[in-house]
Amino acid sequence: MNTLESLVYHTVKNNPKIKNVVRDLYQALFSLIPGPREQAVYPVVAREGYFFGFHDKVPWSAGDEYLLAHAFNGLANREPKLGDRVDVGFFHGGDLSAFQKITSTSCFNWQQGSMLQWLGTTNRFIFNDADESGNIARIFDTVGSACGVLPNAIAAVDPAGNKALSYSFARLQRHFPGYGYVHGSDPEIGAEAPASHGISITDIPSGRVEALFSVRDIASFRPEKSMAGAKHFLTHCLFSPSGKRFIFLHRWVRHDNFTFTRMLSCDVNGQHLHVFPTRDMVSHIAWQDDAHVLAYCRSVDNRDAYIQFKDQSDEYRLIGTNDFSSDGHPQFPAGNPGWFITDTYPDRLRRSFLILYNLAEEKRIDLGFFRQPLQYKEAVRCDLHPRWNHRGDVICFDSAHTGKRSLCTMNIGDLLSTGVIKSSRV
Repeated sequence: MNTLESLVYHTVKNNPKIKNVVRDLYQALFSLIPGPREQAVYPVVAREGYFFGFHDKVPWSAGDEYLLAHAFNGLANREPKLGDRVDVGFFHGGDLSAFQKITSTSCFNWQQGSMLQWLGTTNRFIFNDADESGNIARIFDTVGSACGVLPNAIAAVDPAGNKALSYSFARLQRHFPGYGYVHGSDPEIGAEAPASHGISITDIPSGRVEALFSVRDIASFRPEKSMAGAKHFLTHCLFSPSGKRFIFLHRWVRHDNFTFTRMLSCDVNGQHLHVFPTRDMVSHIAWQDDAHVLAYCRSVDNRDAYIQFKDQSDEYRLIGTNDFSSDGHPQFPAGNPGWFITDTYPDRLRRSFLILYNLAEEKRIDLGFFRQPLQYKEAVRCDLHPRWNHRGDVICFDSAHTGKRSLCTMNIGDLLSTGVIKSSRV
């Protein structure tokens, strides 16, 4: 954002309806300006008709030979409805160009897909679906064999592939459209802070589910004034690299439709809860290592920025204050906490930027931009949500710059080790 845009944003950011109208009108005007749909420093492979989902998961198998994906088979660019389905499978082959459909699911959204993810280093993967009982999770292997069913939809799997965290996707759909499912039910959908559900943990081999805490428990833990009369829900769970702790977001919606958020962490048994020192807003999160978390959020002194937090303490520091002026979706490559990949929301020209950042050198490298069509907005927007492969030399992201939602990859070679872009493209 430039200075004027930043001023307007901070003026309207607390009123979602006005903010969205101003943004849409502004971008519609600038969309009339012609320009390239894509510009990248390395070649981009776009697989039209496919997407993965969120930035907090790795779509590659342990050896990087398979790339998980959803195929939406011409489904219209609208919010999912009952009866809609997407295929679930993976790309394979030397150039990851061949898609192998395994099955399909009716539980998905455009932001996070079906929570498709691998189970540790095995050839098995898990995703959400629905049956007559409500939301569930299914496990398949790369041969196409059904390997199990869990009794609830899952959000995050630990690195070993043994445990999964869950929350209510039905409540999420009510209060945060675009991230929940049209299937399932919430027995306390009208309650401010339900006591019947919250975050649970499932032992994947046995299917045993244990409730860790309810929404009401978290709403009662160090409550804030803005929580009075609000509707509360929990979302965005993410295990630490060791799997010993996890972070999650506690959100509450006021009558004026403004959403407040705070970030918490705890042990896998739900104990030793920690509230990170933020103020009103936390959007996107990533573990840097077992002791540090990166989040785009509002600091206690009212600054929106990427902030690095030390878990279970009040220590924090702002990251890239001269390089970032807006939100994004960060992820660290495995075993290399000195770098992270992130993106931006579409700017005035509807360009989403793909960005590498070196923490030690405070160095931003723009890998390219991708111009998103106007119709991709709100719950059906197509954020890049960049993700690393295990070797740290390929980036996967979703984009609609071709005119159709696509699963894209970019091979960046040895850029992480050298810091030098080796490409003739501009």
